[in-house]
Amino acid sequence: MGEFATGVTIITTNDDKGEPHAMTANSFTSVCLEPPVVLVCVAHNTHTHGFLAESGRFGVNVLGREQQEIGVYFAKRPEDRTGEVDYRFSNGEEGVPVLENSMVYMGCRVIGTHVYGDHTVYLGEVEEIRKAGNEVPLLFFKSRWYDPGAE
Repeated sequence: MGEFATGVTIITTNDDKGEPHAMTANSFTSVCLEPPVVLVCVAHNTHTHGFLAESGRFGVNVLGREQQEIGVYFAKRPEDRTGEVDYRFSNGEEGVPVLENSMVYMGCRVIGTHVYGDHTVYLGEVEEIRKAGNEVPLLFFKSRWYDPGAE
C-alpha cells in the first residue's frame, strides 16, 4: 500500500468530556457527490473509535504541506504526544472541532458503519465545508511524508 500516495487528514470529534479529540488518518475517501458522503476507517484500539461511535459526528481536516508537524503529532496516541506543536481548534456548526488553517474542513454526520476486522468504516454525510487558501497538500508516500511542492 506504500506505493499509493495519499493525502493526509486529521479526523476530529469530541471526547467523552466534550473536548476536541483528533487523530491522523490517510484511510479516507469520497464515496459519492449527491448527497456528499465520505468514509474514514478507524482502528478499534484507538480512542477515536469510541469517541466517534458515541458522538456520531466527525470532521475531516485536509492538511497542507506546511502541516507535517501536526500530522506527525496526531499520528501518536494521546498519551504519547509530546513537544510544542502549534495548532488551534474552533467549532464547526454542529460543535465538531475544526483544525484551524487546514486546507479543507468537512463536518460530517455518521450515516452508516461497517465493522471489518480490527477497523470500523464510518460513512459520513458532509453537512459543512470550509476551505482555506492553501492549495498544496501534504502527502504520504512509501511510508514517508511527501511535499509535492518541494520537487
